[in-house]
Amino acid sequence: MILSSVFAFMAIGAFAQVAWHNPQPGRNVHNQGWNEDGGNYWRLPLRAKGLVRDAVWNLACNSAGLVIRFNTDAQDIRVKYTVTGPLSMPHMPATGVSGVDLYRDSDGAFCFGSYSFGDTIRYVYHIDRNNREGTEEYTLYLPLYNGVECLEIGVPEGRDFAFTPAEEVKPIVLYGTSIAQGACASRPGMAWGNIVSRDLRLPLINLGFSGNGKLEKKVLDLIIEQDACAYVVDCMANLTDRSGEDVTNLVVNAVRQIRSRRTAPILLVEHAGYSNGGSNQGQHDAYMNVNKAQARAFALLTEAGVERLYYLSREEIAMHPDSWVDYVHPSDFGMVQQARAVENVLKDIIR
Repeated sequence: MILSSVFAFMAIGAFAQVAWHNPQPGRNVHNQGWNEDGGNYWRLPLRAKGLVRDAVWNLACNSAGLVIRFNTDAQDIRVKYTVTGPLSMPHMPATGVSGVDLYRDSDGAFCFGSYSFGDTIRYVYHIDRNNREGTEEYTLYLPLYNGVECLEIGVPEGRDFAFTPAEEVKPIVLYGTSIAQGACASRPGMAWGNIVSRDLRLPLINLGFSGNGKLEKKVLDLIIEQDACAYVVDCMANLTDRSGEDVTNLVVNAVRQIRSRRTAPILLVEHAGYSNGGSNQGQHDAYMNVNKAQARAFALLTEAGVERLYYLSREEIAMHPDSWVDYVHPSDFGMVQQARAVENVLKDIIR
């Protein structure tokens, strides 16, 4: 009894020596296209509720692609927060659905943290400074498939700590499906949009909506509010139930809608395929049909003189049969392949 009391006292003492910092959403959250409401980790503004379909709005409350940057000289960093939904999915672990990821910005080093999942999720990082002096900047990637509440970052009392305000840099805007949202990365840093953002050192607004990247006018109305350095449109995986003519028209209309207000490059991305496309003719035909329909749209738009329009084919993405977790959602390996293919285009077209 005495021994357990001592341990309890030591734990309370250790906890009391941590200074906790609230990122203040709306000010210090990066990759958040709309921060007009404040106090949340949403990917669309509150005024979108009731304007877009409920399924899109609910997914917009997931924090995919959002990051927090901060500077500290601490070796020990803690993160605690709560989430609004289930911790995991059958095909995606809790570390990807609900976890966070920490990277050191100066050298891109991944910082592994021990973690515990419960009513409050906690990560604890110990980072060797190796005689590095002063503060260093870190990037914390937020959960891909959950809403975040009450997030705080803690460092030992007396250590320097400051949030990095959101930057005024034109972002990449990514509009897509569950794959764009991050399924099924094992952790947030491995979502392909986050890889692209990290590699190109550009903010990326993730508007991937699982099962709901359908080239909808009301969503595109919001997207073109963003003054982007490039728009990446990757919606084919959610349009396999539509006719080829419908898909062609949707793509043409989406590009024209973006062009009605914005002149930045637009990259159309093909369906990367299905893992069982070689053994299931129906699956093979499904992705080939939407890709052919989008290619027709690209040809029509190009012939009509639409400028700064680019195309990324399934062959250029070049997924391997082992690139997927299931029939369509990439593993970390597949996420890297998709990211590299997109980067190869973006690095040449973003000015």
